[in-house]
Amino acid sequence: MQDNKPIDRDIDIDIGIAERSIHRVHALIHTVFTQPAGAQAALQALMPQFSPEFSMVTTTGRLVGLDDVEQMFRRAAGQRPGLEICVCDMQPIWRDAAGLAMRYLETHRLDGVETSRRSVVILKRAGQGVLWRYLHETALG
Repeated sequence: MQDNKPIDRDIDIDIGIAERSIHRVHALIHTVFTQPAGAQAALQALMPQFSPEFSMVTTTGRLVGLDDVEQMFRRAAGQRPGLEICVCDMQPIWRDAAGLAMRYLETHRLDGVETSRRSVVILKRAGQGVLWRYLHETALG
């Protein structure tokens, strides 16, 4: 039996843009953490992905702003060679005209130790793309 429900192409496009943003941001973070020679260029590409009002709750429950996040990345630049970052299980959980929220699972592997977090990111529309407005990470485990 064929389902005759109309497909909302706008939702598909928004989710695709959000998923690409999540993957791009994590690829840049991976480069910042693992490649001393490429960390600064990756950081320059990474920071404009965030809204000036960006804030986040870390896995330890600390609330930090964009300046704190940038300083953390600068301190950690090139300090985690061998780190693997895997992002999966992305699901949209909210959407309106201003943006959308996505939930995903993020796993880090380094020196035989694996840590995971469930994250929710709020992305706001910006031109043809999105900016990261808020991130909440919850450690699993």
